[in-house]
Amino acid sequence: MLETLFLNIKANKQVFLMSVSTTVTAFSILGLFFLVFTNLNTLLLTWDKQVQLIVYLEDKISKRQSVKLESSFKSHKEIDSFSFVSRKDAWKKFKNTFSEKSKFIDVLGFNPLPASYILKFKDSPDRLKNIRTVAEKIKNQEGIEALEYGEKWLSRFERFMIFLRIFILCVGGMLCTGLIIIISNTIKLSIYSRQEEIDLMLLLGATHRSIKAPILLEGLIQGLIGVIIALGIVKLMHVYVRYQFQGSIESVFRGVDIQFISNSFFWAMIISSIFVGCIGSLISINQFLNARNRK
Repeated sequence: MLETLFLNIKANKQVFLMSVSTTVTAFSILGLFFLVFTNLNTLLLTWDKQVQLIVYLEDKISKRQSVKLESSFKSHKEIDSFSFVSRKDAWKKFKNTFSEKSKFIDVLGFNPLPASYILKFKDSPDRLKNIRTVAEKIKNQEGIEALEYGEKWLSRFERFMIFLRIFILCVGGMLCTGLIIIISNTIKLSIYSRQEEIDLMLLLGATHRSIKAPILLEGLIQGLIGVIIALGIVKLMHVYVRYQFQGSIESVFRGVDIQFISNSFFWAMIISSIFVGCIGSLISINQFLNARNRK
C-alpha cells in the first residue's frame, strides 16, 4: 500500500504540492489567529490576578462604621487580605507619582483623595467573579462612597475575547470546508489519472476498502505535511515577535510572557488536518466508485 501511495504522489507531484501549499496557507492563518488569542487570553489572566477591589470611604466615616466594614471583609472567605490607606498616605503616593508630570498638583492647596481599603483576593479560577460578588454585597454598606476594580474595561475585554473565540471558530470552519473541497478535487485528479488501474482492480475482485485505503492515506499525508509546515511557520513568527517585542511588552505588562499556541490549539490543528485530509479523500473516492457502480 505504501509503495502504491508513493507512486501516486510521484505521478501527481505538482498537484500534490499545490494541495499541500494550500493547506500550509490555510493552517498558517488559523495558527496565527490561535497565537493572538492565546496571548490575549494570557494577558487577561495576568490582569485578572492583579485586580484588587478598592473601597473608597466617605470623609465623615465613623470609627464604628470602619470596624463594621473590617468585620464584613473578614467574613468573606474569598478575601485574602485587606489594608487601610489613609487620605494622607493616598495623597503622598499620588504626588510622588504625578508631581513631575503636572505643576497643578504642587499648587493645589487641599487633599481631594478619600481614605480607602485595598482588598486582595485569593487565587482561584473564579477570582474575578468573587470580586464582583463581594463588591455587590458591600457596596451599600454605611461609610462606603464608591468601589473600583476596573469592571468596565475588564468586562469589555472579556466580551472581546468571546467575540474573538467565535470569530476564530467561524474562520476555522470556513478554512476547513475550503480545504476539504481543495483536497477532494486534488485527490480526484489523482484518481482519474489511475482510473484504468482502479477499473482493473475492480474487475479482479478487489474490495472497495483495499482501493480506498491508499487514497485516504494520501489525503491524510497531504493534511499532515501541510499542518506541520504551518506550525513551523507559526513557531518562527512566535520566536520573531518574542525576540523583537518581549522587552517592550514586559515594561508595559509586568509578568506577561509571549506564549506559543496552547496545547489544545496545537492538537486541534493536528487533528483537523487529519480530518480534512481523510474527509476530502473519502468524498472523492466514494464519488468515483459510485459512478463506476452505476455504469
